Amino acid sequence: MEREIDASSPEKAEDSRVLGVDCNVDDHVAVTSTGAFVGNAGYLNHQRREFEKRRASLQQTGTRSAHLTYHQIGDRFRQWSEDHLHQWSKEIVAEAQRHGCTHIAFEDLEQIRERISDGKKFQQWAFDKLQELVAYKAEMAGIVVETVAPAYTSQQCSQCGCTVEETRNGQHFCCLDCSYSVNADYNAAKNVARKLALKLQRGQKSPAGGAYCQYALKSGMMTVNATEVASDAYVSAERESTDKPTASAVGN
Repeated sequence: MEREIDASSPEKAEDSRVLGVDCNVDDHVAVTSTGAFVGNAGYLNHQRREFEKRRASLQQTGTRSAHLTYHQIGDRFRQWSEDHLHQWSKEIVAEAQRHGCTHIAFEDLEQIRERISDGKKFQQWAFDKLQELVAYKAEMAGIVVETVAPAYTSQQCSQCGCTVEETRNGQHFCCLDCSYSVNADYNAAKNVARKLALKLQRGQKSPAGGAYCQYALKSGMMTVNATEVASDAYVSAERESTDKPTASAVGN
């Protein structure tokens, strides 16, 4: 028996679940809000320096053969880099799928470029390429990639919301207000995820009512609302590691 559908009844907004990603020029290439540490930026930078030394040596030689080799190793290094970025982008999308995420959040690359020195143009290219590859793979998986403003993501405590510049010391974050202590990039990734979850929640216009907007953590999901930033303070110290996780880490 067919059931008549009321076409005039509005549809409820769809639930959203966000994976946050913080990209880095040192240490790991990317860290997610679920505590996955992806890739090895240190190794990538080391190979880049070795490549530059080799090219400088060939440039000084000045022969036709050296000139050809100069361009060949440049092509090989770019391909080598792209192969690694392909793998790492695949791992990020897989992490989003593993947690049932509908969105992946990155910091806005245009604003990130402003704080990268001229000596790190390679990192700029790597950030661009990684996000491009993640967006391509995520689209095939039905996941949306969006960006948020990077302001204060590294300085804000993801536990209590306190924002103080002195809270970050290299790869370690320690809140001066609530004493929350954790890997700095993981803290930033959670802030990136929360920013997009709030943006999605506030952007809902369905007359049938709002949907859940959540962001993924390694300990579970956090739901945000339109009026305030929800903290994840309920997570116990036993479940929230103060350093890099090992068993749940992705990549190198």
